[in-house]
Amino acid sequence: MNEQLVRRRIQQVAELLHIEQKLGNRATALSGGEMQRVAIGRALVREPAVYLMDEPLSSLDAKLRAELRLELKRIQRELGTTILYVTHDQIEAMTMADRIGVMKEGLLVQLGTPREIYERPDNAYVASRLGTPAINLIPAELLARDAMPPNVRTVGLRTEHIRIAAVDRPGPIAQVRWVEHLGDQNHVHLKLASHSLVTLADPAQELKAGDQVSLEFDDPLYFDQAGNRVAAGELRRHA
Repeated sequence: MNEQLVRRRIQQVAELLHIEQKLGNRATALSGGEMQRVAIGRALVREPAVYLMDEPLSSLDAKLRAELRLELKRIQRELGTTILYVTHDQIEAMTMADRIGVMKEGLLVQLGTPREIYERPDNAYVASRLGTPAINLIPAELLARDAMPPNVRTVGLRTEHIRIAAVDRPGPIAQVRWVEHLGDQNHVHLKLASHSLVTLADPAQELKAGDQVSLEFDDPLYFDQAGNRVAAGELRRHA
């Protein structure tokens, strides 16, 4: 590739990354986010068939990570190429990926779209990798056994599976341990028998430490002794 083509490619990638005005700057004159974009640009300018990015945003602050997540997704769509992106950040995985592969001890345990991985995890390990707050894994004996297949040993409760009701309503009784007020929502920490649960609640719902509440569950996930998910259809076959 001649020098003219090289310069043209560098200019194209710099414009893609919105750093074309920084091409003449020394590295010491760049911000952290700009240096991160330069590093990404060095990979993009080579035009490989597949890009491998190993936690490229991990060293940035939250604001820059959020900005560059959007930038990388935009770049991938504009280039129309494949990016194999390694991350421990579930938000990056959920917001950026077309397909997610969940690894455990070097093995690929599930591959699917973000929605498939979140809603239909193959096992409790995969279920625990996505979701904020993390999924609650509760022994099945704490809940009504007639509402689940007979081979269930663990029930997975995401925040959307749990409804907090008045203590006089049917359902397991839990105690509010504390409430984290986050503005548009509250994180409610509960004690169910000897197990802790975390869920979300509307800030308008008046809850405080020490309150007794009843819990209602909507379409939770079920796992057997080995930790593998039991499909909800199993419940209908055993009914």
